[in-house]
Amino acid sequence: MARLPVLQGDRARRPAPPGPEAFLPMFPEHLRARGWADLDVLLVSGDAYVDHPSFGAAVIGRVLEAAGYKVGVVAQPDWRSPAELLRLGRPRLFVGITSGAMDSMVNHYTAHKRRRSEDAYTPDGAAGRRPDRATTVYARLARAAFGATTPIVLGGIEASLRRIAHYDYWDDRVLPSVLVPSGADLLVYGQGEKPILEIARRLASGEDICGLTDVPGTALAVPDLGMAMLDGRDRKVLELPAYEEIVLDKRRFAEFSRLYHLEHNEANARILVQRHGRGPAQRHVVVNPPMRPPSTEELDRIAELPYVREAHPAYGGAHIPALEQIRWSVQILRGCAAGCAFCCITEHQGRDIASRSEASVLREIATLASKDSFRGTITDVGGATANMWRMECTSAAAHAACRRASCVYPSVCQFFSVDHGPLVDLYEKARKVPGVKHVFVGSGVRYDLAQADEKNGARYLEALVANHVSGQLKVAPEHVCEPVLKVMKKPGVESFERFRKDFERYTRKAGKEQYLVPYFISSHPGASLEEAADLMEYLQANRWKPQQVQDFMPTPMTLASDIFWSGYHPMTGKPVHVTRDMEEKRMQKALLRWGDPANRPLIEKALRKIGRLRPGERLGPGMRPGRRGAGRPGPGARGGAGPGRGPR
Repeated sequence: MARLPVLQGDRARRPAPPGPEAFLPMFPEHLRARGWADLDVLLVSGDAYVDHPSFGAAVIGRVLEAAGYKVGVVAQPDWRSPAELLRLGRPRLFVGITSGAMDSMVNHYTAHKRRRSEDAYTPDGAAGRRPDRATTVYARLARAAFGATTPIVLGGIEASLRRIAHYDYWDDRVLPSVLVPSGADLLVYGQGEKPILEIARRLASGEDICGLTDVPGTALAVPDLGMAMLDGRDRKVLELPAYEEIVLDKRRFAEFSRLYHLEHNEANARILVQRHGRGPAQRHVVVNPPMRPPSTEELDRIAELPYVREAHPAYGGAHIPALEQIRWSVQILRGCAAGCAFCCITEHQGRDIASRSEASVLREIATLASKDSFRGTITDVGGATANMWRMECTSAAAHAACRRASCVYPSVCQFFSVDHGPLVDLYEKARKVPGVKHVFVGSGVRYDLAQADEKNGARYLEALVANHVSGQLKVAPEHVCEPVLKVMKKPGVESFERFRKDFERYTRKAGKEQYLVPYFISSHPGASLEEAADLMEYLQANRWKPQQVQDFMPTPMTLASDIFWSGYHPMTGKPVHVTRDMEEKRMQKALLRWGDPANRPLIEKALRKIGRLRPGERLGPGMRPGRRGAGRPGPGARGGAGPGRGPR
């Protein structure tokens, strides 16, 4: 039979999938294949091992490897026995522990505290492969496996956001720093590459882990404050209210929250000290100032390390949902300057934006486009926020003194660059990379930033709508009632209405059919059933039927979580309404998801409770109440926009 011709663009032979030698070692035979007798660093992760720049353990492993260290990974070990941690032997320098890309409790439970049935970071999405409070469990497991002489270093988002005492939604109480129950020697918070390299370097040079008390971006717990060696440091020390104080007094907890939320700027943050316990069990938790964010050159090097961009072959090709979600996406920045009350990104990655270079981003897109399985679409070019690339403080003096929690709220800081021109140019060049048909923006767009950019904001929005929307554009107004938006630290609804009109105008100009997908949060501090009902009426007036509504979930160290627990706004000391009753939380979510007929009973119950539906009265067509409650203004009268035509 004659051989069929190879069509242009086809490959004559598909490359073999990468073998285990392309990954960091996971099993003893991988060590032997490299000729290694032991490891310098062992990383233990609650996620499956995916060698991709969006998976933290892979990034830290590759960064250490590039610095010359021998690194191995144990992913999702059986936490009932230390045997799996021992399979690669005792590491020479330290064991690094991470719960994975998510806090294990957020990973496991919904906002209504129901157990989730899937885990996106596990082969085939299987649940149950990691324990609750994974950081503490793994740290104790490592101590049992390797004893007191092997340093244990915590990292990842769970450790980062539990570095000091914090409110825990699942136990519904204030918990101590994760350093206390875990017994770890050191904790890395925020962007971990630079601190972990300093820790490895100093341990390799012969320093004892007990002497590493001054590494920026780390925290430690010591029985005697003198062991922290704070004398002679170039930063002042701020003693926070003790753990026992804030457990008993919610006003004191709110004051504690105010204090630590002001210490986020690496240029002027103080050393935080918080006492936990008394007597023999006493520990002083010491939190060093943040590490300076990576420079553009450093971020480029991190992004372009030799990631395989696949799950380890030990999983036999199993589907890992989180990998598929980001397989064809490109992260161009880290950090978030917004500081929204409900979001942990600023508390974790910091307020300062770290941006990759244009050349590095284009190289990554070209790498993706060269892959045999690429079908022409880059699904996202963004980060925590789509449009903060290359935005930074333009005044070194202002930045050195700044203690603002947000660069954009209540208004955009005069020193914060909002120029979208470079981002528009990047999008245009990305579309021209050979093999690329579409470059979409999947990250959330801060429309208020584009509106603040008088020079290139309109150009950005037009380019975005014309070329980078996959049919639906995600935006997050979160609410429409001014009191709630103020607590959230989000722009007013008039900003969203302006953006919506621009989106519709540019969509018509481009001759396309595409829609906005607005995201809203129910039960956020400041929102009662009244505000939820106002939001429902706004959605009805605009013919929006949200399918995805996020019910507020308090996560450690966010401002909104601290308000939820204490009932006070830390920055003002004033009381704030919080919804703690589960039935009311379900009612608020039902009001926002008014388009689902199954929610009718809850919606009617909620409206009767606030007097917008008389006893025995039923909702009419379109889930609309027969009358509004007396004296209750609509959203338009409360600073929001009136009815308007929106996407169906």
